Amino acid sequence: MKKISRTKAFYIDTYALGSYHEMFNSSLILMCSLIFEEVDCRLSSSSFKVFKNLVNEEIPNNIHFKKVCVLTGKGRFQMLCRYLFSALQNLRYLILAPNDAVLIYPYNNLFGLRLLNFFNKICKKKILIFCHGEMEEIVTDLKTGGFLHRTLTWLCHDFFLNPKVKISEQIHFSVMGEMIKENLSQLLPEDKISKFISIDHSYIFNEVDLKDKKYLDLFCIGTVGLLNETKGMNNFIDFVSKIDPVYQQKLHISVTGKVENNVSILKDFGIDIIEQETAITRNEFDRRVEKLDLLLFFYPINSYKITASGAIMDAIFKKKTILALDNDYFAYVFNKFGEFGYIKNSVDEMINQLYKLIDEKEKKTFNFKQLQEKFAPEAISVQLLTELRRIGYLNF
Repeated sequence: MKKISRTKAFYIDTYALGSYHEMFNSSLILMCSLIFEEVDCRLSSSSFKVFKNLVNEEIPNNIHFKKVCVLTGKGRFQMLCRYLFSALQNLRYLILAPNDAVLIYPYNNLFGLRLLNFFNKICKKKILIFCHGEMEEIVTDLKTGGFLHRTLTWLCHDFFLNPKVKISEQIHFSVMGEMIKENLSQLLPEDKISKFISIDHSYIFNEVDLKDKKYLDLFCIGTVGLLNETKGMNNFIDFVSKIDPVYQQKLHISVTGKVENNVSILKDFGIDIIEQETAITRNEFDRRVEKLDLLLFFYPINSYKITASGAIMDAIFKKKTILALDNDYFAYVFNKFGEFGYIKNSVDEMINQLYKLIDEKEKKTFNFKQLQEKFAPEAISVQLLTELRRIGYLNF
């Protein structure tokens, strides 16, 4: 798409490190480069390195990078400091950014949201903040979780559900998908939901040649990404425990991602898991996923109503068929963009579908090339451009 706006984008990421939200952030930068005449990026050096690796080609010459300091550490206190320092930097860049630029915040830092909103009533700059899993806090009990989680939940409630908070005229939020905005409209008052736009989750689909050998002649299935109770750990264990021994001998089951609990139980079932504290490299991740015949998703049925899933984008990238429990987001993607697997209402239905696939009693082909084209930054940038025009950020 030819750049058609002479407006400048000021991209401000003061929170992400390394591979955190790597695919969304990188594709968002590319989308901005397609829309705006110039994209001034502020992000950590590790995030910039990841962006260069993902783009895998010459970086568009209208993107300019400057490094920001993002605090490291994974402890509760370190994470709290990271949130607070990020919030202060977000405010700093609000003040420093050119008045005629559109400020793009790829991460919604709840710790600095009230402050950013207050100061923008004075600065009156055009701000677009992208929302992710933090929006789940809207439907989370204030007494759930540890101190940091409870604080984030309170901050989310205090901003989005507080009738006394009036959002600055020039601040808007974006969620990933019309379905998510529709579900949010049932939770937020009209004055808040009117400040939301929606675009779909984009993805950079670079061809990667990783023709590793499979595990003998076994049918390889597995989950991708973090595995815990929220991501369907209990459903996964239920699934594995119910597989008939005859079919178990034909399967290799793996988890490619961090396992937060029940490690010993998974080992007892012979599940191939990654035993290391640090995150695996993107290359190792790709190699493990490449061996799979089927990607499994066990997210609870009532989940992903107001959050998108980046993990199913990995399935489209790898051209892998999925077998998943039904949820709002998966159904939305299938209905809007096309099927690339099987969505079932229960674990038992998933097992029956697995048997059919192993026995080759049912075999569908899916148009992954067309799906990739629909989710590419070039395609989703058209959605972003349309929304930016609608809210008056681009007037032409």
